[in-house]
Amino acid sequence: MQESTMAILTLYGVLSIALFALWLKHRTVLSQRERMLSKLGSVKGNLNDTSLRLDLLSRGVDTILSDSPEVHGLLGAHRSLESAESLLFNQGMPVSNSESCAIASHASKSILSHYTDSDENNRPNVPGLRPLTKRLAAMLTEAEMKAEDIELSADEHRRLGELFHSAERTDWASDCFQRANDLDPEDESALRSLSGIQRQKGELESLDRTLERLLAIIPDDVEILKEQMILLGGEDPIRTTRNRKRLEGLGVDTTISQDASELSEIAKRAKDADLGLAPGESTHDRTSDLVERASKQLMLGEVRVALETVDLALDGDKKNGPAWLLKARLLSAGNGNTKEAIRCIRRANALGEETVLLESEILDNDDRSDAAIEVLEEHLGRRPNDAEARGRLSLLWLRKGSIQSSRETLENAPEESWDNAALHIMKGRLHLVDSDKQRDETGNHDHMSIIDSLVAFDKSIEIDREAGLAWLGRARALRYQGTFDESEVALVRARRLIPNHPSIPLEEAQLCLDTDDLEQANALALEATTVLKNNPTVPFIRGIIAARMGRLQEARDLFSNTLQVDPDHVRARLNRCSAALLCGDLAMALDDANHLVSARPRHEMARLRRSEILMNHSDWKEAESELRELLKLRPDHPMALVHLGTCMIAMGKSEQAEKPLNKAIEANPNLSEAWYQRGQLYLDFGRIDEAMSDFEGAAKADPHHIDAKLRIAAILHEGDDSSKAATAWRQVLDIDPQHRLARRRLSECKEQVTVRGEQHTPKD
Repeated sequence: MQESTMAILTLYGVLSIALFALWLKHRTVLSQRERMLSKLGSVKGNLNDTSLRLDLLSRGVDTILSDSPEVHGLLGAHRSLESAESLLFNQGMPVSNSESCAIASHASKSILSHYTDSDENNRPNVPGLRPLTKRLAAMLTEAEMKAEDIELSADEHRRLGELFHSAERTDWASDCFQRANDLDPEDESALRSLSGIQRQKGELESLDRTLERLLAIIPDDVEILKEQMILLGGEDPIRTTRNRKRLEGLGVDTTISQDASELSEIAKRAKDADLGLAPGESTHDRTSDLVERASKQLMLGEVRVALETVDLALDGDKKNGPAWLLKARLLSAGNGNTKEAIRCIRRANALGEETVLLESEILDNDDRSDAAIEVLEEHLGRRPNDAEARGRLSLLWLRKGSIQSSRETLENAPEESWDNAALHIMKGRLHLVDSDKQRDETGNHDHMSIIDSLVAFDKSIEIDREAGLAWLGRARALRYQGTFDESEVALVRARRLIPNHPSIPLEEAQLCLDTDDLEQANALALEATTVLKNNPTVPFIRGIIAARMGRLQEARDLFSNTLQVDPDHVRARLNRCSAALLCGDLAMALDDANHLVSARPRHEMARLRRSEILMNHSDWKEAESELRELLKLRPDHPMALVHLGTCMIAMGKSEQAEKPLNKAIEANPNLSEAWYQRGQLYLDFGRIDEAMSDFEGAAKADPHHIDAKLRIAAILHEGDDSSKAATAWRQVLDIDPQHRLARRRLSECKEQVTVRGEQHTPKD
């Protein structure tokens, strides 16, 4: 019994323990279930949140790109690149060459489908295309492909090259452009793009070959012919002669500019100094060749590449004077490099190079004209016969406004140095300055100074017929003389010799103004604006153009701009005075006139304008005083005499007005205003016939003088001959068709003629 009881108790114990274990397990499962439900809820919440964010992002992208569907379409190009990269690199099995080419071609076409043509800055016209292009280039490079492996047409290769160029992958761009040219030898645009890359990278030999291929397509392209002549540098006489003859046949001057000549001379001296190199040394490693290459790169406008090349030359030979001189010129082309450029000049000078002109030029460009003058004076103290340096010193003194010092510099020149054109050019310039000074003082040029300047310029041309500055000065002197055709011929010659000189478009604009070609003058003034930022002559010319076109307020503002730059600009102040007078701004006009008369008491036009302003103020007495001062300077001044007569009449001194008016007509019989004012005087005196004769004289001198025509018609209208009166009123209407009085009087004359006709008609 006890054993049974113990067995039962043992069984109950085991069952209890089992139940307890099951209960614990159940609790654990419930706890795990709760945790899992909590985690699932959190995950569900996160998924919902992520879904909402993705939906918001998708709708936002669709909204933003709704106006740029072409950008949205780049997602397809992105997927194409992903697939191509996966097929080429990530599938773990080799791909045949033909399959690789097909995959790369498909990816390239996918990108090209979103690209039409490049813009002016050689950038893709779809935003986001550049990163995909860089990715394509990286993929093709990793796959060790070339442009010829991509199965595209010539046009597609060209466009793909433009994309690579915009993405700064010039290696692939060059390859694509070359492939485009291989497929289509007549593709000019691909060769032009290729030449641009080669020019930037300094690959001059390759650039020469590309230019030759371009000339096979477009044999008369002036810029390509000129650029290839620079590259050849006379080393290929056949092609150099060919290009020169072709340019001459196109009417293009082939004279080498002064800068190009100096750079060629630097390269030549470098080659002469480098003749002692070892026979087996590579040509590309020779310092002379590097200096020559840098010179050509500078002439092509690639300053940065040229600087890198000349640094390579100096790494090979620190004692190469031409290399240091060229580096100084390259550094001076940038901003903030003056100190380093001067150090290079010092090194070049120590190695025997002539550096004084370049040093003075660099200092002057850095607004250190005093230092530039000091350098030149020290040089002339050692070498007084250096005509180029003396001419440069004279020019610097002139720019500083020290005309006397500029003239003394020339006067101190030794006799033998006058065989140089530079001194005669400066002499001619100083004579023109004297003429301009006379014009600013009196309003009239000094014709003897103009003749002397022409003699000086002609002498410099006799010494050096290719002196562009001499032709430019001659053109200006001839324009002052009024010989416009010869001036134009000289200007054409100057532009061919010194095409980039900033004074060329200004002088051409002035000549067009004098010949009334306002449209061309405006175009040339705008051309000068791009080069000369703060030159007072540019707004002055534009002000004259605006005034002649009747835009008086604009002209006044432009003359004000000129005076802000140069407050002593006499012609700008005088013209602003005239424009303000015509605009009715008498206060500004009087201020300008007072300023001019005070600063330039001998200026005739200034005194005349002041008298006219005073007459507009009805200050007749002060106007009379001003006019009498003007007549002291020039007793036969026609307009001064006319205005004096007008003042006399206005002040009630009509009997004193006839004498100055008679003198005005005697001095200038074609001055209509003199005839008209005297006619007015005779009309006041009741001398109708004499008044009528003077009004007819005014109308004869100026057929559009409407006041004279009105007076004639009014006198005839008071007479008995209505037919003549009607004719006179019609002449007034020919000038001003909307003149009300003339229309009314003409109608009255017609009625009188009709009535008189009826009166003389015989009755039955």
